[in-house]
Amino acid sequence: MSKNMEIEANGEIYQLVAGFGFLHEVNKRVTVDVPNTKNKKEVGLKFMVASIMDGDIDALVDCIFCMNIGQTPRLKKADIERYLEDVEDVDKVFEDVINFLSQANACKKEVKSLMTSMQEEKK
Repeated sequence: MSKNMEIEANGEIYQLVAGFGFLHEVNKRVTVDVPNTKNKKEVGLKFMVASIMDGDIDALVDCIFCMNIGQTPRLKKADIERYLEDVEDVDKVFEDVINFLSQANACKKEVKSLMTSMQEEKK
């Protein structure tokens, strides 16, 4: 199982990593209050994955952008948007990203749990 995913855009290969840096970056984007405390819980990954599973292309762009943070070469959001406009099978990109996140150690428990609950809701 690969720890990295890559995409080719602008004739260059870009590495995508779903490690703890990615997890912390996306989690801090959405917070919820923890009942009966003054604390907040960071839940951005759940929202991002659910949005991607629902077909939200902006969430897919954000996810790819965040997975490339700290990598060289660095993707710009405009590069990702062009890549998604030009790619032959955008549905496969959605699927590949979700599959990749469901196998990355930093994300897999949360992603698999979310996938299970979303499948149960559809029944």
